[in-house]
Amino acid sequence: MTDKINLVDLEKNILEHHYNDKVVSVNDHCLRIAINKNNIFPWHKHNRTDELFIVLEGNLRIEFENGEFVDLFPNDTYCIKSGIIHRTIAIGRTVNLCFESDEEDTEYIDFNE
Repeated sequence: MTDKINLVDLEKNILEHHYNDKVVSVNDHCLRIAINKNNIFPWHKHNRTDELFIVLEGNLRIEFENGEFVDLFPNDTYCIKSGIIHRTIAIGRTVNLCFESDEEDTEYIDFNE
């Protein structure tokens, strides 16, 4: 049994401009909360797992290597399939949940190499 977690209470006490931490594990996956302010996360992909985003507050942009993007707002959700190169951009203060594998599966991409 785990303790009850209120996501609003959890996020309102975090004042950092970049915060990403696991909230709870579920079988072989985890729910993470990310709080960002005007932050660009590096290009990356997940080779073996999909990644599900749920925006609670703000505007989270997900960009893809082909130049396309999707803007997510409160209550929007979006799933990125494994192997897709992407990055996230927090426009202003953004709070989002991410459901992903508990196993670390992030490969960072450097387009300058």
